[in-house]
Amino acid sequence: MQTWLVMMGISVGVLQPSLPTQARKAPGTPVAVVVQLYQDYAWEVVVHNPNSRTGLMDEPLDVLARYFDDRLTQLIVRDRECRVRTREVCNISGLPIWDSNDPEAFDLAVVATKDSTLVAVSFRRRYPESDGTTVRLSYRMVKTARGWRVQDIIRVDGGSLVKSLTAG
Repeated sequence: MQTWLVMMGISVGVLQPSLPTQARKAPGTPVAVVVQLYQDYAWEVVVHNPNSRTGLMDEPLDVLARYFDDRLTQLIVRDRECRVRTREVCNISGLPIWDSNDPEAFDLAVVATKDSTLVAVSFRRRYPESDGTTVRLSYRMVKTARGWRVQDIIRVDGGSLVKSLTAG
């Protein structure tokens, strides 16, 4: 069963009331993990001046580990360290959950698939095209000792976050 919450043009399935990050119970299903990720970081496409907020890719290791498996967490941290050290883009630029350097989204949907280890995400955006282009991502999920975690984010063209982070 799916429930939907629409907030500022973003629809996310199976949302629970937001609790302080430290008090939040770990989501129990693959879909719930991805929903929590978008719920926690939807502000990246809605709020134009976040000031004191930390973007997902700049979160500390313990926060990243709430959503991503150990390997992907380490790859994200390593890429961030490279970016800080070199002051240049290393393996990724932009925000992988929005598949964009300039994130924008509306009509966001997070749904389970027949494969219990895949979660489908789709949303529309107007930029760079003005036709309401639909973006589709697949989240490869893995069950860990801490619960379900994102193992990879896969684009329609077959590219993935893990592939990008391990390139070069």
